[in-house]
Amino acid sequence: MVDRITRWFWRLSLPIGATADHPLANPFGPLSPKVEPMKIDPLLVIVGGNELLKDRVEDYANKLKELNKDIHYFEFEGMQHGFFTNDPFSQVSNLVLQEINYFMCRIS
Repeated sequence: MVDRITRWFWRLSLPIGATADHPLANPFGPLSPKVEPMKIDPLLVIVGGNELLKDRVEDYANKLKELNKDIHYFEFEGMQHGFFTNDPFSQVSNLVLQEINYFMCRIS
């Protein structure tokens, strides 16, 4: 079921006729530019632990780490997609803001 839902989301998100190898869907795929030689600014990756694409997000962050890119990965256990915007005044939303603040202060 989850796979069917994610395929549907990708179909809505990608250009008409694009496949799962489109660079927007697969930044490490055969149609994507090589990331290894690129200088990439520090990157903050935040994901909810119950996000449909959580495994994909985690793989993305891990691959970038393997390429020695400066990645700060933060997972909020039990949270769904949009968790910090759905309830912007919650404790978890404040934690997200703290992580963003910490990240911004660290890179400046």
